[in-house]
Amino acid sequence: MSSGKGGGGGFLAGFVIGAIVGGVAAVLLVQEDARDMVVGKAREAGNFAKDATGDLRGKVGDVTTQWQSNASELYERGRQVVENARSNIDAAVSEGQESADRARQDLERQAGG
Repeated sequence: MSSGKGGGGGFLAGFVIGAIVGGVAAVLLVQEDARDMVVGKAREAGNFAKDATGDLRGKVGDVTTQWQSNASELYERGRQVVENARSNIDAAVSEGQESADRARQDLERQAGG
């Protein structure tokens, strides 16, 4: 009978040890799965952020290019307005000098004549 009692205690000890080892293995596997899931979600979030950043960078580049184009057009229009104004002023000054020269010549003729 003693062999029956010893066999029962060994079975119980083996069962308890097996349960503990199984529980530890389950916790490690669950933690690994959870860790893999978290890492996977983090990678997905990183890829999403990278894609969103790329899209935003492209949109900012497009807007910047458009603003530069508009600024260039405005600069060119302004330059043309200044050139036209300068030409008109130069023509008016030249005409004024000619009128002044004619008036001076007329006055000199009247004074000398």
